[in-house]
Amino acid sequence: MKLKQGFISNSSSTSFIITNYTKENLTLADFVQENPQLLKQYKQEYDWDDEKSYTHERTLNDALDRREILNPGSNYVTYGDEDNDLLGKVFDYILRNRGSSNRFEWRFVEFQR
Repeated sequence: MKLKQGFISNSSSTSFIITNYTKENLTLADFVQENPQLLKQYKQEYDWDDEKSYTHERTLNDALDRREILNPGSNYVTYGDEDNDLLGKVFDYILRNRGSSNRFEWRFVEFQR
């Protein structure tokens, strides 16, 4: 059994800053496409082995459905497990750890209950 140390909550939302380092508007789908490791990290930390339900395609489709634009610079965003999609659940927990990729950086801002 895996034990999660750190932030643990039930039915929460968490706010983040996602910084787009390019000079063009990018989408949340661009962010998901560039960061497949976030889903892998979620599955490792929370012991989710259901390959049919927890897929990169599903998180990408959730991002496309949201139609969020990440403008150049800082973007204040909120994700939660009550968003009723895989993307909200994964991002609510995994983006709490500061990180970066080629075009983006993300960091925790606050919990919202």
